[in-house]
Amino acid sequence: MDMTLLLPIILIATAGGLCFFIFTRFLVNVGSDEIAITERQFVGSELAPGRVFALDNEVGLRASYLAPGLHFIPWPIVKLSNKPKFLNIDSDELGIIEATDGVSLQSGRIFADDPAGGKHDNFQNPVEFLSGGGIRGKQLRFLTNGTFKIHPDLFRVTKIKKTTIPEGKIGVVTAADGAPLGGHLLSKSIDGHDNFQKAETFLQNGGEKGPQIDFLRPGVYNINSEVFNVAIHDAIQISENEIGVVDARDGLPMNRDEVVVHTPDNHQYFQNGQLFLDSGGKRGPQESILTPGTYYINPYLFSVSKRKQTIVSQGEVAVLISNVGKAPEEFIPNEAETAAEQDKHKARHVVPKGYRGIQREVLGPGAYNINPLAYTVIIMPTITRSVDWSAEAVKNNPDSSFDPFQVVSYDGFPMQVEVRCQYRVLPENAPYVVQKIGSIDELESNAIHPQIDGIFRAQVSRSPAISYQQNRAEEQKSAEEAVRKDLAKYRVEVVSVMITNIHLPEALMKTTQQKNLAEQEKSMYDAKKDAEQRRIEFEKTRAEADMQVDIIKAESGIKVAQHEARQMEERARGDASRVRMSAEAEATRTKQIGDAEAGVVQSKGEAQAKAYRDQVAALTAQGVTTVEVIKAISAAGLKITPDIQISGSGSQSGDSSNGLVQVLLAQFIQQQKSGPDRANNKS
Repeated sequence: MDMTLLLPIILIATAGGLCFFIFTRFLVNVGSDEIAITERQFVGSELAPGRVFALDNEVGLRASYLAPGLHFIPWPIVKLSNKPKFLNIDSDELGIIEATDGVSLQSGRIFADDPAGGKHDNFQNPVEFLSGGGIRGKQLRFLTNGTFKIHPDLFRVTKIKKTTIPEGKIGVVTAADGAPLGGHLLSKSIDGHDNFQKAETFLQNGGEKGPQIDFLRPGVYNINSEVFNVAIHDAIQISENEIGVVDARDGLPMNRDEVVVHTPDNHQYFQNGQLFLDSGGKRGPQESILTPGTYYINPYLFSVSKRKQTIVSQGEVAVLISNVGKAPEEFIPNEAETAAEQDKHKARHVVPKGYRGIQREVLGPGAYNINPLAYTVIIMPTITRSVDWSAEAVKNNPDSSFDPFQVVSYDGFPMQVEVRCQYRVLPENAPYVVQKIGSIDELESNAIHPQIDGIFRAQVSRSPAISYQQNRAEEQKSAEEAVRKDLAKYRVEVVSVMITNIHLPEALMKTTQQKNLAEQEKSMYDAKKDAEQRRIEFEKTRAEADMQVDIIKAESGIKVAQHEARQMEERARGDASRVRMSAEAEATRTKQIGDAEAGVVQSKGEAQAKAYRDQVAALTAQGVTTVEVIKAISAAGLKITPDIQISGSGSQSGDSSNGLVQVLLAQFIQQQKSGPDRANNKS
């Protein structure tokens, strides 16, 4: 190409490019989501001392920026530095501002106030911020959700999440800036800060640095977390059958004689800490408690411990020992009481409601919300209880049983006595039992057990071992009377005292058993001997009764013979007129014959009667009966037994009479049989 043509083209292009370059430096196009930061150079006044960004005609990076659109700038005096995007803050975010220019921060302060107020339009007007006295450093004011034209070099923005307090939680706040604490554990409550969302108002109204008495309930809050640190804590949940015992960590000091302090009213269940302090609340354990529910309580001011409700079951009462109220010495008893009763009340410190000490009124069965720090609760059974001193009871129920008593009798034998004591405490006596001895366990261990132990040891030591066992009922009754008398001092009613078992030494038991067996055997033998004697007498009497029939028959035969003889004599006299001599002779002969026959009959009868009596004496009535039966059988010609049969007896009594009877019976039968045989032979 011809150079003469090319040169003009180059010159035109260079001039056009130069014009375009110069034109673009004078004109600045700012997008719809941008701002333009410019810088003045070469010509202008110097920056004021301590300043970073230029105002008006000052040389330096300018505080003002160019809004979206086409702008003309006096280049090169003013040049474009950069074009940052708009700042977007989401709905769940906050923008924390730190100004890099402005008035110096006051000594001792951490965060800057906002003297320009609404003039700087949420930091979108940097010139108004600086000219209005804006302070360099972290700002108390922050940006909420939205889109903002923020000078990124003058205002550094840090995005944070909003503060969210979930349900069942609280937010405990600690201020990083403010006045020093005035001798309190927590900063006092400040009005107007809108749940710490207005940090500037908080500081202006005297907010103090440190943990705050106010706290955040469940919700979402726009809180500058650089100024206020929020710690999430659980709300206080008191379940069914529970109570909350509260201890205040701040407030007026406790008195020396106080164990639990009186809680002022209107503190809204400890949810308004400032009201608690303003009402004269004291630090320390509180008399008031929390019942089942949900409570939003500042844990920096109050600590809450959960305790079980006081449950009084059927057959029980609750005795209260109060740690709050008037001194017991101030108790003025009822005027109707005697002087002795008044002295007893003062000495025991069993007092009515409103005084410290053991409360006279007890609580019946039910559920109670009782502060265990204000009241000591002692459950006293009012039903009949049983205390056992036995090995089996200790095995089954070691908590309310004791080992059997190991004692020594009067005659030196070791014994083991098992005892059961049944007792009860009436509801109206329960406070006095507590005053004298304490709980039911202490009553059994320190009163009932020693008393009964001593009583039974003394009893056994006064009695021989065997006598103690034999007189068990009397010893039991005596022990019960002694125990009842001793326990009445403690207002305990004894139902019964029973000796359940007595264990004697084995050697003594063996000797006693042998002696008892010997006595029983002797009694048995004596009774058997008496029975045999009575049996013999009975059989003898029965045999004699059976022989009476034969005796009567013999006597009747004699009388018949006598009558016949007299009859014959009369006949002889009638014939005397005919033949005197022969009649007299015949009569004499007849008389002699009659007398002889009568004598024979009489002799036979007497002999037979004597024989029966001798047989009864020798053979017993049973033996005689047997003989008569055999005679009858023999007369009939029947043979049913051997001629002679002898059987032995294994009786331990040594009675051999049965064998002898059998021999005699056999011989007698042989004689009876041989008699007729000899008569037949003679004939």
